[in-house]
Amino acid sequence: MRGGPPNARFACKFAGGTGGDQRRLRATMVVPMTANDHTRRADAYHRALEECARVAREEFSVATEAFNDAEQVGLRLKTTVGAIARRAAADGAAVDNARTCLRDLETRLETTLTSSLRAAGAALHAQEATLSRFTVTLFGRTMAGKSTIREALTRGDGTTIGKGAQRTTRDVRDYTWNSLRIIDTPGIGAYEGDEDRAQALSVIDETDVVLFLASSDGIQEESFKGMQELRQQNKPLLFVLNVKRDLEKPVTMRRFLKDPRSVFDDNELRGHFDRIHKLAGEYLGMRDIRIIPIHAQAAYLSTRPEHQEHAEMLAEHSRLGDLLDALTSEVVRRGTVRRVQTIVDGRQVSLLGLQADLGQQAKTVRRAAQHLEDTFRELDAWLDGFARATNARAGAEAVQLLQPLRASVSSFIDENIEREDVGERWNQKVKALDIQGWVTRQQTAILDELRGRFVEFSREMSVESKLIGEFDAANPSQFDPWDVKRTLNRVSAAGGALAGVAAVAVYFGAANVWNPAGWVAGGVGMGAMALSWLFDDRETKLQGQKGKAASQLRESIDKLEHEVANGLRKWFFDSVMSRQVRAIRENTKQLYSGMRDVARTVDDGARQVGAVVERLNRRLLVRAGQFVGAPVEADLVVRVVRDPGVRAKLLWRDGNNPAFCKKVGLALGEWVDGIPEGPVAQKIAWSLRPASVSPARVAISAQTAVVRVAEREVGRAIGRSGSNVSLASRLLGIRIQVLSEELQR
Repeated sequence: MRGGPPNARFACKFAGGTGGDQRRLRATMVVPMTANDHTRRADAYHRALEECARVAREEFSVATEAFNDAEQVGLRLKTTVGAIARRAAADGAAVDNARTCLRDLETRLETTLTSSLRAAGAALHAQEATLSRFTVTLFGRTMAGKSTIREALTRGDGTTIGKGAQRTTRDVRDYTWNSLRIIDTPGIGAYEGDEDRAQALSVIDETDVVLFLASSDGIQEESFKGMQELRQQNKPLLFVLNVKRDLEKPVTMRRFLKDPRSVFDDNELRGHFDRIHKLAGEYLGMRDIRIIPIHAQAAYLSTRPEHQEHAEMLAEHSRLGDLLDALTSEVVRRGTVRRVQTIVDGRQVSLLGLQADLGQQAKTVRRAAQHLEDTFRELDAWLDGFARATNARAGAEAVQLLQPLRASVSSFIDENIEREDVGERWNQKVKALDIQGWVTRQQTAILDELRGRFVEFSREMSVESKLIGEFDAANPSQFDPWDVKRTLNRVSAAGGALAGVAAVAVYFGAANVWNPAGWVAGGVGMGAMALSWLFDDRETKLQGQKGKAASQLRESIDKLEHEVANGLRKWFFDSVMSRQVRAIRENTKQLYSGMRDVARTVDDGARQVGAVVERLNRRLLVRAGQFVGAPVEADLVVRVVRDPGVRAKLLWRDGNNPAFCKKVGLALGEWVDGIPEGPVAQKIAWSLRPASVSPARVAISAQTAVVRVAEREVGRAIGRSGSNVSLASRLLGIRIQVLSEELQR
């Protein structure tokens, strides 16, 4: 960097306490260094940068291997899910076939994999281009002073420094300062600045250290909200407070030159520090933070020809050198750890997102399959009952249909037994029943009832499926991978399919062709004509013949009743149950069975990606241990789970290593809990650290453990948003439930 500020200066450090500790400002005088001190320090700094570049190249090969493994998992997933879809029948179904539905799921799964892996691959490629450069990214709200700092460091002409509410930085830019790559980003939290925020966050993967710039003229909550994604990716933060006093005003400049410390008023700074500390804790979950106050404008003016006379004083008392000292110290002390975090932890964060997406997708599909099976089981039971009821109803309705005919037999015989057209008159009486119309009405009634039940099924699926697989639309990393409502509506569309069944060929033929009753009646008529002249005792014989004819007609009605009922039953079985309902049953079973197979496959894929993530986590912790003087053998770590930037838990094979946990935790900026192997109850108790838990209060049943702790320990055992107990459960592979001892009493 040209024109770097002198090294003798005042450093203002914020010592933040935890809990109810008082926070305070502490001014520390830095003793001026000799030329030899400068040389040794510069040598150490450049050696550290070279070591950082070497480590970055080593870790990049590890990250690349992990990415390739994840890609292979994705390929196997797509192949297996495609095979599951092809197993389902492709035709012959009454509704959209299961293969279509499962292939739709296959397409959505491929979209998930492609999107996640493409993003991870692009980030890996971007990192490869900057392996030799330690990268610092400057974030902050619009007009906080980022452009002013850039102009000071690059000795620019000031044209990019914003005026008033003007936004000048619209693109991500980078430049070099003291062999560091500095990335300048658009403002976070700007009005209508979503595009700016997206651009700013696009460089997260390349960032080793984040400088979060706030300004004394307005410390906004929106800026801290915008930084939450950085914390989720475990990026180390240094807070920089740009104290704004307009030195372009002569009176302010004179006061500054007379007493440079007047700009950094302790009481005023304390108020700003308190607010930054509060917002950092509330939005970023950070308690112990360092804040470096600077005057960016003084640094910029020190580079201008018109202020050449006071350039040295302006540069020194801008305190920009304090920021350089902090970054130099970060590189020398923890540069290698930061590089491992950027490359190894960056990949595990991206793959952790893929693992979470796959796990959620599997859960969604599994719940949808169970929901479909349970709901269709109810429908299936109803269909069985409906089939039995329809068979019974066919007989009852046939009896009711022919009851008027049966009741009229005696009177018909009395009135017509001697008529020559008795057969034709009986046929007319049978035709008047309109058996064909009755059959059509019965078919329509049956189909209407079926259709109504399927419509109800469709409505149940439409309403209840809203509870399945709902994703937080506000989170871009999550989306609904399976449109349950639309897919299940395809199955329930059977109602519409059944509506067309009435058009199929009816079992019965035309009434004048198939009419056994009419044939019998004709025979009776012929017999009556013979009786009229063959017998002397006419009345006696006539009464006997009437009885015989009535008996024959009733038998024919019985036969007609049986044929009508059986014909309706046969139509119902052949055209409805065997064709439509059977197809729906088979297709639905294929669908939810296939969905279960897909869920198992995707779950297995999520576990495989999880194994890659765990391997990266183990690599991160072991390498960090090497760099902070606490080396351990990788095979001593049985299992690792992490909530990046918050807490890590690891299971040791033998003994414990508290020094490793403490040093690595400090370097990574997260708590590291080591749990030694031992009895299950003991491991569960230890896994809930920082809570104090007695193994005697752990009750284990199957894959669940109920742990009772003192009321004051419940919050620590569960952790913020349940993170601590969730990590403990994942580490040990057992569901842990934390209860207060007071509840037992």
